[in-house]
Amino acid sequence: MRARHKKWAAPFLEEHEEFALKEVDPEDPFFASDKLYLEIGAGKGDFVLGMAKLIPGNYLALEREISVLGTAGKKLLEQGLSNVRLLGADFDDAYESLKRLRFDAIFLNFSDPWPKKKHWKRRLTTKERLVKMESLLKQGGKIVMKTDNPSLFQFTLEQIPLTGLSLESQTDDYAFDPAQDAMSEYERNFRSQGVKIHRLVADKK
Repeated sequence: MRARHKKWAAPFLEEHEEFALKEVDPEDPFFASDKLYLEIGAGKGDFVLGMAKLIPGNYLALEREISVLGTAGKKLLEQGLSNVRLLGADFDDAYESLKRLRFDAIFLNFSDPWPKKKHWKRRLTTKERLVKMESLLKQGGKIVMKTDNPSLFQFTLEQIPLTGLSLESQTDDYAFDPAQDAMSEYERNFRSQGVKIHRLVADKK
């Protein structure tokens, strides 16, 4: 579903360059943090902001929909967090500028499942994109994926063995752990409807 256009979002993000990046500068001291995390498809920011308060480290949140990212930016400003940066970009477009960074974990939360077979190459968890993500991880770093979509989950499980990643854990009925995890707006909505959440963790060997 395409986000409703919000005219204020782009000017707001441009005004707040202290957290809204136009591009990634690998020399920025922010990215020299001992612990560095990436969320791809951050939506309205609930997950990344929750994690930034829960687990120490610096967080970069990618979101291609600027109108949605604007909402995340407003929340970030209101919460006054200094360990989060936002980037309005698609993963494929941002990859070149991310290549010099190394992350402790990459989070994928309720990515677009692109359910039609003819659109499978657009899924975020194709072998090609997972290989790119793997290259951004520190040794022992992890990809953590949550989804409500069984087909996307199964697809991802089939793609992981085609990469250098190792499947650490998987579940079709994830029990949320508030001591180690945060919820996106999607997860809260799905759980309120009784929808089971699928979760997997894959690590870099």
